Amino acid sequence: MEKISVTDFGPIRHAEIEIKPFCILIGHTSSGKSTMAKLLDLFNSQEFYTIKSGNDLNVFTFHLKKYDIDFEFKEHTCIVYENNEYTWTITQKGIQTNYPYCEIMQDWRKQLKGKFTKSLKEYILSALNCLNEEIRSSELHNLELYEQFTEEKLKSSYYFRFYSQLINKHIYKGNDSTYIPAERILMSVLSQSIFSFYDKGINLPDCIKVFGNLYSITKSYSPYKIDFLNLEVIYNNDTDAGDKIRLKNGEEISFSQASSGLQSVIPLLSVFDLGLAEDSNLIIEEPELNLYTQVQKDLTEYLVRRTKEKKAKLFITTHSPYILSTIQNLLQAGNIAAESPEKAELVAKLVSPDKWIDYNDLTCQFFSSDGTSYSILDDEYHTIGINQMDDVSAELSEIYDSLLDIKYNE
Repeated sequence: MEKISVTDFGPIRHAEIEIKPFCILIGHTSSGKSTMAKLLDLFNSQEFYTIKSGNDLNVFTFHLKKYDIDFEFKEHTCIVYENNEYTWTITQKGIQTNYPYCEIMQDWRKQLKGKFTKSLKEYILSALNCLNEEIRSSELHNLELYEQFTEEKLKSSYYFRFYSQLINKHIYKGNDSTYIPAERILMSVLSQSIFSFYDKGINLPDCIKVFGNLYSITKSYSPYKIDFLNLEVIYNNDTDAGDKIRLKNGEEISFSQASSGLQSVIPLLSVFDLGLAEDSNLIIEEPELNLYTQVQKDLTEYLVRRTKEKKAKLFITTHSPYILSTIQNLLQAGNIAAESPEKAELVAKLVSPDKWIDYNDLTCQFFSSDGTSYSILDDEYHTIGINQMDDVSAELSEIYDSLLDIKYNE
């Protein structure tokens, strides 16, 4: 079980979320949805796993700054992250955790930066000594196979590969995470400068720079086809030519001159597909940005289908009732299909089975303007509560009805 609990931090007064294959956060502006998304990405980073129990708060705040969420820790501020048997508790007094491999993860991160203080084999043996006897014995046997290589350069290469697999299999307990920010629309303007984000010290949060670099990697997959939009993207490293969008009729337009909806959704989809892998986290802020309602529906269905296909996890923050309604339909399709094979066959004609959502795989929370959150799932009917689907539309309807009463009662 993976769970995040936050009290008195930034805009959040109290929120608690269990991370399931599908997590949907909807609610008021500046209520903490984005903060939760950024915390999830941080908690699944290898850097987070280097934090030791007893470290002061500055160690954690350093990482928060990368997401621009380094809010003040007050007397009652408490952030708790649980990942199966391991727990991290962060308060004003510092950090406490029962995760035992912090030093091994610190060594690993230093290695990735080329900072060697001992041989690769010594690092490997140090890591193996932290594991239980059964795992250690099995991995030592595998390590002995590499001892047969006489060429030191080849042996070193295999050592590093073995060390990497050892860390990811037994030490690092997070999942690969891809964070897709709302600021992705900047990519159409900055796309030609993405590689220099770090070199030139451009004043953007690190999480946006990381996204920009990921987006630059997707440019090697050209053309990139988006079936449900009936277009493909032709990436071009020539700064004068720029990226192009080829429409279904063969017409080409410049990406920088495309609609704001396309400038938002193309970076989203290209980085989403790049980061999609088994057990990975795909964290998307406001996928609905600048998109027509039909496209919001099609996009949501695409994200769900691809997430299921790869057995990944999808975490969405949104203000859109259309995204929530789409999730409701996919959830209801799964509910009805589970009742009988006959009903499943009929449901499949309306909604393909690769989009059905299991109720047990869904977290759906509403974030209120007072900084609290609560589940809007109905455990009795296995649906999303109707009242939260679009409370503003209900209010507008009430006002309209009242206006009609005034009009016709005269």
